[in-house]
Amino acid sequence: MSDPLSARRPALRMPRPDKSARPLDMANPCLHGRKRRCGRPTSHDTEELDQYLLEIAAGLFVQHGYAGTSIDQIARKASASKQTLYRRYPSKEALFVAVIMDLTGSLLQAMAEISLKDPLEELRKISRMKLEFTLRPEALGIYRILISDGHRHPSLLRQVVEAIGEPFHNAFIRLLRAAEQQGQIEPGHADDTTAHLLTGMITGWPKDNCLCGETTLETSEERQAYFEHAWAFFLRAVGGKPRSPEPQPV
Repeated sequence: MSDPLSARRPALRMPRPDKSARPLDMANPCLHGRKRRCGRPTSHDTEELDQYLLEIAAGLFVQHGYAGTSIDQIARKASASKQTLYRRYPSKEALFVAVIMDLTGSLLQAMAEISLKDPLEELRKISRMKLEFTLRPEALGIYRILISDGHRHPSLLRQVVEAIGEPFHNAFIRLLRAAEQQGQIEPGHADDTTAHLLTGMITGWPKDNCLCGETTLETSEERQAYFEHAWAFFLRAVGGKPRSPEPQPV
C-alpha cells in the first residue's frame, strides 16, 4: 500500500484567529471580539473559522486518537456548535480526511506544480520535502492513528490513500518515467517498485524510529546529511545522471 501521508495545497495558511476572542461560531459570530452583527459573515471570517476548526480537530485527533475523539468534543473545544462542523463536514471521517489534507498541503501543491524540464531534480526536491513532513509531530500523530485505528475503519484508510497516497505515488511514477525518457536514469526503473523503494529509503527508517519513540534526525543538518546519503544511493541504483548546469552567458 502506498504511504497514505504523502501529499497538496501549500497550505494557503490563513492568519490564525485571535484565540482570546472566542467563541467563534458563525451562527452567532463573535469574530475578533466584535458584537453580533447582521448579515452574512465575510469570506475572510469564514476562512479563519475553517482553519481554526481544522487546527482544533487536528490537536484532538493527535491527542486522543480517532476513536477517542468526537464531533461533540471538537465543537466544545472550538466553542462552536456541532451544526457549524456538520455544515462543513458531513461526518467525523470527512473531517479527519480534511485535517490530513490541510497538514499535507505544501506537498500536494508541490506535486501540482511539478515541471518535467528536469524530472530528476523535481523528484529530489519532493523527496526532501516528504522527509521533512514525515518527521513533523503532527504527521507522526496521524501515522499513529492510521496504524492503531485503520483496521477498525477501513473506509477511512481507503479515503486517505485515495486522497493523498495515490496522488503522491503517481507523481513519483510520472517523474521517474520522464527521467527515463530524458536519459536521466537507466531504462527499466520507472515503475511502482522503484517508487516504493525510494519512498521507503527516504522516510522508512526515520519514521519507524520516531513512531517507536526514538529520537531521530532532530536537526536540519542531520536530516540533510541523511537525505543526501540516501539520494546518492538511489542515484547509483538507477544509474542516475543529473542534468548538467546550463552554461551561463559571458
